[in-house]
Amino acid sequence: REVVPGLTAPVEVIRDHWGVPHIYAQNEADLFFAQGYVQAQDRLFQMDASRRLGAGRLSEIVGPPGLDVDRTARVFGWGQAAEATIRGASSASRAVIDAYTAGVNAFIERGPLPPEFTLLAYRPEPWTPLASAQWSVVLAWGLSSNWEMELLRALMLEALGPDRAADLMPTYEAGYRTILPDVEVGGRLAQALITAYQEAARYLPLGDLPATHAGGSNSWVVNGGWTWSGRPVLANDPHLAPVFPALWYECHLHGGRFHIAGFTSPGVPGILIGHNERVAWGITNAFPDVQDVYVERLNPDDPHCYQVNGDWRQADVRREEIQVRGRRRPEVMEVVTTRHGPIISALLPGESRALALRWASFEPNDHLRSLLEMCLAPDWNAFQAAGRHYAFPSQNFVYADVEGNVGYLMPGRVPLRTGGQGLAPVPGWTDDYEWTGWIPPEEMPARLNPISGAFVTANNRVHGSGYPHLLTGEWLAPYRADRIAQLLVGYSPLSLEDHAAIQGDIVSLFARRFLTAALPALDPARVERADLVERLRLWDGAMDVAAVEPSLYFAMLARFIEACVERATGDLADVLLGKGLLDGFPNNPFYLVATELSLRWLETGAPDWVGDVRPLVAEAWAAALAHLAAHYGAGADTWTWGRLHYVNLSHHFARVPGLGRLWKPQRLPAAGGPFTVNYGGIAPTLPTRPVSGIPSCRLILDVGAWDNSLAVLPGGQSGHPASPNYQDGLADWARQRYHPMLFSRERVEAAAAHRLWLAPAQNGWPSEDATPRRREP
Repeated sequence: REVVPGLTAPVEVIRDHWGVPHIYAQNEADLFFAQGYVQAQDRLFQMDASRRLGAGRLSEIVGPPGLDVDRTARVFGWGQAAEATIRGASSASRAVIDAYTAGVNAFIERGPLPPEFTLLAYRPEPWTPLASAQWSVVLAWGLSSNWEMELLRALMLEALGPDRAADLMPTYEAGYRTILPDVEVGGRLAQALITAYQEAARYLPLGDLPATHAGGSNSWVVNGGWTWSGRPVLANDPHLAPVFPALWYECHLHGGRFHIAGFTSPGVPGILIGHNERVAWGITNAFPDVQDVYVERLNPDDPHCYQVNGDWRQADVRREEIQVRGRRRPEVMEVVTTRHGPIISALLPGESRALALRWASFEPNDHLRSLLEMCLAPDWNAFQAAGRHYAFPSQNFVYADVEGNVGYLMPGRVPLRTGGQGLAPVPGWTDDYEWTGWIPPEEMPARLNPISGAFVTANNRVHGSGYPHLLTGEWLAPYRADRIAQLLVGYSPLSLEDHAAIQGDIVSLFARRFLTAALPALDPARVERADLVERLRLWDGAMDVAAVEPSLYFAMLARFIEACVERATGDLADVLLGKGLLDGFPNNPFYLVATELSLRWLETGAPDWVGDVRPLVAEAWAAALAHLAAHYGAGADTWTWGRLHYVNLSHHFARVPGLGRLWKPQRLPAAGGPFTVNYGGIAPTLPTRPVSGIPSCRLILDVGAWDNSLAVLPGGQSGHPASPNYQDGLADWARQRYHPMLFSRERVEAAAAHRLWLAPAQNGWPSEDATPRRREP
């Protein structure tokens, strides 16, 4: 029992065996106050590190190793984007944020603080509404960062010319030859800017950003016609970096108008994916194109002036001071902002050319309002209406309700452009490529109750050629989506266990397709280790950790892609493939393009200037065998997939020099791969790197019979290493097991492992039998 100043009435918090808090409050202010309090109990250091990341203030606690990240945050304007979110918040949203903030601060005052604060010898500052927005902006950045691809296209255009670049970048159109100022961008500038960003990104707790590098997420929903129960079922597993504590936090909230359960991000009030009493929802990234790079013309006599339609305009100049632990003086930098956004080439000392970044998140918004209204929505119409306020980079929402309806919605702000399609840098000195507004909410993709009775999203293309607007040019290939759809049909009618089996599926449709095209190019009479080739011919594509075939396939694929890219791009290949000391574009989105292109060239032929790639298959096979023998032993039976494909689950700061030694990563062999439903994000490179993206949580919702719902985290609820709930979910996650996501009071009481009463200072302790009353329907 704890007396907590700031509450107006008693709040009961029941934690179940898995450490999940079930919060029962008598009003909404106390509900979100308590959510802030208990999240701080479990994840305060994670929350503090996250807000520092968004504010560009890591160096204050970690010293010089945090400088690259802080410079990136300051130049890219993450703090300004967070301020825009707070400026746009309605009074209702601010009331929730303020209550949550008060709860976090109540715990900071009371303690005890997590051990990281002792190890790093500092005390957290009071939480603020801006702090919640700062972490939300970092998440938004990871889900919308397509500016790299724009610079990549500029780099390829300069090196290869427009015709060859168009062959290598399928989303690039010939018309961009005349609008891309490639001479002013320059390949060296593009490469240097990307490299500077990636150097900083190595230390971000989301892993290799943007999320396109990690590969996205899965979600699907089926109506009762697909299930044994006759009820809809919704499944979701977002793919993010493997870190401790997990990037998600499970919570159940009951008070006022709210009765919701699911996952949120530590530092963010409410529920991001989950359900209320009537409606369920899940998300995957739609990869919207909400960023554009503009080439600005600066005044040679005044670098703070830039050209607009023939006239000179004064830029905004912001002085940034980065406090660095261990240094007496701060690092001072100047961030120049044009009408489009910050000049991001400021990350390169001495660079005079100006590239400005426009990002939808710089515009004021009330994103929290959308999330809260979704949490309250009783039906499809209300849920769709809530999406009108959605500002976070567009997500694919799957929906189900207790009336048996299933739906799909893609809300969010996607810009309308005067000219161009945002696929490459454009001139900033004219109005020819300006944004004119957003795609109207009523014109964003949405549909209710399709004939099939199901929706599947796995970051694949949303719409057909008839859709009138450009949403993005960077959909992911549909291998995961196709496999999910295939399994739904195969298992139907579906039980919850069947949905769990689908989430755990490790068969790669891409591997099957690649081997179908590649193996005929190997002559059995001349090829080395024909017995292993035969094993691949018989292989079903299951990426099991104990199997050798996935390693053989993956190693050959990596060498084949490398050979194709080298033939097509020459000296540029090292940059595109992330070789060398600068690391190029590590786990970069070009791999997604190169993988698909190499396969297409193998199946249907490459352009004349590339030539026949089939002879490269035999070379790739020989190189793959040599690599596996050199790194994993001479005997092929030791080349198991789990040795090449593994997860390093590590603390947020594990990559920071000097601090990483305090938290040792836990290495696990990982089934699946970059194209399987049970996702393991890894670029096709040799030697392999640790998996950069995993199912960061799993959720299966039995709509209307909510207590049957299932969930699991790759870790646990608590961020305290000594807590029994720190890693208690890891074994279940690795073995594809779940715990129940409880919703009814009866089931919560039956699973209660700990009970906490939070009482307002003025009212004293509640009686033993006092419980908040359930609201009347």
